[in-house]
Amino acid sequence: MSNPFPTTPDGLVLSRDAEAIGLRETLLTARNAARLLPLRRGVYVSAEHAAALSPLAGYRALTLAVGLQRREPVFAGFSAAVLWGLPVVGPVPGEVYLLARGASGRRRNGVVEFARRDAVRVDEQDGLLLTTLPDTLLDVARTFPLTTALVMVDAALRVNRFDAVPPRVTPEELVAAFERRLPFPGSARVRAVFDRGTSLAESPLETVSRVQIEGLGFPAPVLQHSVRLPRSGRTVFLDMAWPEHGVWGEADGDGKYLGNAVSAGDRRSPASIVLDEKKRENAVRATTRWTPARWDWPEANRAQLLRAILLEAGLPVTRRARRLR
Repeated sequence: MSNPFPTTPDGLVLSRDAEAIGLRETLLTARNAARLLPLRRGVYVSAEHAAALSPLAGYRALTLAVGLQRREPVFAGFSAAVLWGLPVVGPVPGEVYLLARGASGRRRNGVVEFARRDAVRVDEQDGLLLTTLPDTLLDVARTFPLTTALVMVDAALRVNRFDAVPPRVTPEELVAAFERRLPFPGSARVRAVFDRGTSLAESPLETVSRVQIEGLGFPAPVLQHSVRLPRSGRTVFLDMAWPEHGVWGEADGDGKYLGNAVSAGDRRSPASIVLDEKKRENAVRATTRWTPARWDWPEANRAQLLRAILLEAGLPVTRRARRLR
C-alpha cells in the first residue's frame, strides 16, 4: 500500500504536514491500524519503512525525529557522531543527545542535553547543526565505553594510503578541542581515548582487536607493517605485526570478502579473493618466516578466543591483563 502522506527525505511523516493538506483523519486511521508508527510526538514512520531499518538507521531516524520537535537543535555526542557518519560498534543507545540552550544540562523524556559552554563549537552538515567533529568525538569519549569511542576516533583520523583524501580530523585538532574545553568532567576518559587514536586502523574490527590485545596483556603491535615480497616486487601491509616475536595478525571481517572489494572496484569473486589472500599469506610467511594469526568479529568480541589464537601463534603475554573501559 502506497504512503499517501508527505514525507521528509529520511522517510519521516509529520502530523503537521499531513494536517496541512487535509489528511488528519487519514493519519489517525493509519496510526491506529499500526501502518504508521510514532517515533516522537507528531513524528511518524511507516511500518514498512521501519521494518527495513537497521538498529543504527533506526537510531538516526529517532535522532532526526527529536530534532523536528525543536527549533534549531544542535546535535551532540553520540547523536552527532551518527549524523557525521562515523561507524558504531556496541549497543545503540535509546537516548538522543543535544546541546542545551543554556549552561545547565538535563536528561528528560529520552533526550540528554549537554550543558552549553562557550568552548564548544558548532558546525553544519547536510543542513543540520552539529557540534564540530572534534567536539563530537570528545563528548562520545567522555560518555561512552572506550571501544565505542576509539572506533569513531580511529575512523575520523584514518589516512588512506591509496588516495590523497585528507583525514576527517587531525590529532592536533583533537588536542586543541581537549585543551580548549578543560577543565571538564570525564577528561581522563577522553585522554585515554585520544592517546590511543591512530590514523592507521583500516577498519572497526582492527580497532576492537587492538583494544582487546591491550587488555589481554599482549605487547602493542606495529600497525600496517610493510613487507616487500622479493619474488613479485610488491609491498604488502600487515594489519598488525610483532617483528621481535615473529608473529603477524590479520583481522579479516566478512566484508573484506563479501562486499568491500566490489564496492572499491574489485571485480574478483569472493573465492578468488580468498585464494589471493592465501597466496599473499604464503608469500609473507616465506619472506619473513613469521607465524600468522587470523581472526574475525566473533574472536575479536570474545577476549579468550583471541587470546588463544595469539598464544598459539607464539605471541607472549608481557603485561598484566586488565579490563579497559
